[in-house]
Amino acid sequence: MDILIVEDELVIAHAMASALEARGHAVRVADSAEMALALPRPQVLITDLQLGGRSGLELLAAYRRQGVQPRTIFVTGNPTLDACREAFRLGACEFLAKPFRLEELIQAVERRQDSPATLFEETYPAEPKSVRVATRELVAFALRCGVGPTCRARLGTAVSEVVQNVVDHAYPAGGGELRLTATIDARDVVVHVRDEGVGFSTELVTAMHLDSPMHDGLARAAALSESLELDSRPGAGASVTLHFGAYHVDYDEADQVDLSELDY
Repeated sequence: MDILIVEDELVIAHAMASALEARGHAVRVADSAEMALALPRPQVLITDLQLGGRSGLELLAAYRRQGVQPRTIFVTGNPTLDACREAFRLGACEFLAKPFRLEELIQAVERRQDSPATLFEETYPAEPKSVRVATRELVAFALRCGVGPTCRARLGTAVSEVVQNVVDHAYPAGGGELRLTATIDARDVVVHVRDEGVGFSTELVTAMHLDSPMHDGLARAAALSESLELDSRPGAGASVTLHFGAYHVDYDEADQVDLSELDY
């Protein structure tokens, strides 16, 4: 793969480059976001979160504005919850905390090719029992895909809040249905909940509700996921997209229990 490493500590950058080149990848190194943006666009971006000028998050945002979405791996000595959320919102797939082993970096770069996304698709009536049924079936699917227990707990709770919101508000006259889809790959779970109900103003909901998890189910779903995106307008139904970082567990070792889950 064509890989760009953006790291202002050049000793670290060249160590990563040598390990990846030994695997047959083509690697370029930049010591700033500005230098990176002047180079050809990569397939894979490995960037430090803190750089001398623009940050790694600003670099990824600049690529997105250009219509480019490289597979992005952040490395940092100081990972924070806010930084992780923003990175996943921008489409990052990995976070490696320094110090890390070069084997971990290689696995992060190459993991997606070995683990194609798996798709879940179901339609449910917009009625109270669907909250329990949809949540149970999605969590069971995540379990079969090897998603770890912490992510499954966040996933199930957040989705139940969103489905409950559809049941309570999307179809005031009764009837109707909701569509639940999810894609799961090596490190990511993306869930979409779609209804064809009355819809709402996303600006009003964002301003009034998403900062109040004590009182609002969508706010609780946002707090449990890496990011929540709303797409709706009055009379046109609603779509909610949730993003989760997932750590996969290997259940094949009968004599070993894996407690190394990396979910925060």
